[in-house]
Amino acid sequence: MSMRMNLQNPREVAAAEARGAAQDAAQQARDAAENARDIARAQREAAQAERDAARMQRETQQEQDGGTGVVTITKDGVTTVLTDASPEAIATALGMPDRRGAGEFNGFFDAVLMGIFMTAAVLIVGMVLRYRGRTRSVGAMAALPADLTERLSRMEAGIEATAVEVERISEGQRFTTRLLSERPLEEVRRG
Repeated sequence: MSMRMNLQNPREVAAAEARGAAQDAAQQARDAAENARDIARAQREAAQAERDAARMQRETQQEQDGGTGVVTITKDGVTTVLTDASPEAIATALGMPDRRGAGEFNGFFDAVLMGIFMTAAVLIVGMVLRYRGRTRSVGAMAALPADLTERLSRMEAGIEATAVEVERISEGQRFTTRLLSERPLEEVRRG
């Protein structure tokens, strides 16, 4: 039998121990997190149980009182007691205006008003379209006669020729001005 000895490098031993310690620390952190989650879960369940108990107590109290509630209103020296009153009944007892349906489409007046607005919109759009059609047809009917068209084309050719000649004169002026500015200055005798 041959006996084999395992000699390890001290660095490898230290690295293995560090890995083991890191794994142990990670496991402890996971366990601590799990315990914290369990505690939080238990606290949530206890709070929910308290809320349920309070709700049950309120419901029991309301049943003993005989309904959802009693409202006592004193206005102008007159006391009014409302039992199981809706919010609309309370608002009426307080003298507040009824806001139900505010902003909704209700009633004959609203229907008439909507009809007037729709009719006005249709008439305005029709008038705009008719005006645009007229202006377009006037432009199409105003075709120029043949002799006027020929005369306008001759005028256009003359204007273009004049523009070319003016450009040539301008170029000559620029050239002359440049020559004069580059010429050395001569002293002028005074006489």
